[in-house]
Amino acid sequence: MNRRRSIRLPHYDYRDEGAYFITICTHHHLCLFGYVMDDIVEHTSYGRIAADAWLAIPQHFTHVALDHYVVMPNHVHGILFIEDHPKADLGARHTANEDNKEADVGAQYIVPLHSTKRSFGSMVAGSLPSIVRTYKAAVTREINRTLGMPSAKIWQRNYYEHIIRSERDLNRIRDYILTNPARWAEDEYYRSLE
Repeated sequence: MNRRRSIRLPHYDYRDEGAYFITICTHHHLCLFGYVMDDIVEHTSYGRIAADAWLAIPQHFTHVALDHYVVMPNHVHGILFIEDHPKADLGARHTANEDNKEADVGAQYIVPLHSTKRSFGSMVAGSLPSIVRTYKAAVTREINRTLGMPSAKIWQRNYYEHIIRSERDLNRIRDYILTNPARWAEDEYYRSLE
């Protein structure tokens, strides 16, 4: 049997405080969420569902704060901050370098003293994969309810994530998100509606 390989960093605890930039694409990059006209995304009802579900994330995960996001015609970009979240002591500690000239936004690659690696498919409560899975499920459920179809595929299997490690990186990604609609025709996920 073909076993799926995780694209997450091995041994990284995705419950750690920090800033994360994520991209989630629709199944086959179909433009379900709208179209771009004059550098503005015009959402379909499905795009509004995706946007509303994104804004509802902190209601379900109180340790998460949202930053910039955009629901594009066939993908969603967003920045999530995972804040202090109670978890079992893993032996890893956040270490800040006071000589660092760039502001620390909290995400550090720290290898715990013992492995937290889990087999594919297991979900750790409050982790980034759990947050994304819940978001994707909420959007899928509401769109399928709207369509009257219990099992229409909305999302591609996985998502992309980037751990934001500095204020400069955070600002670069914010700019990328804000200007994404204006660059739609050059976007790697671009699909013409014609």
